[in-house]
Amino acid sequence: MSPGRPSHAEDFVPIEVSVDAADAEPDVETDTRIDILVEAEAYPTARLDDGRYVAWWFDAEAPAPAAPATTEWVAAPTRFLAAGTLHELWENPTAFDRLTAQS
Repeated sequence: MSPGRPSHAEDFVPIEVSVDAADAEPDVETDTRIDILVEAEAYPTARLDDGRYVAWWFDAEAPAPAAPATTEWVAAPTRFLAAGTLHELWENPTAFDRLTAQS
C-alpha cells in the first residue's frame, strides 16, 4: 500500500437512502438547489446543513426536499454522487425494491 493511500477499510463512502415518508426530512441550506443531469434525467440536489448533499426524486416540478410530497431521497458527500445514486436506483428496479424491502 502506498503512503497516503487509504486502506480498504477507509474506502467506505457514506450514502444514506430514504424511501419512507415517515423518515425525517433532510435539513437543507436555503438557496443551494441545483438540478443535476444524469443520462438526460434531471435530479434536484441541495446542500445539507451537515455539508453533504441530497438528491430527491420527483417526476414533475420538484417540490422542496422537506416538502411532504418528497418521500424518496439520497444523501451523499457530493451532489453528483447523490444524483447518480438516485438515478441508478431508478434504473435498477430490483436494487430499489431490495432497498425498500429493508426499510
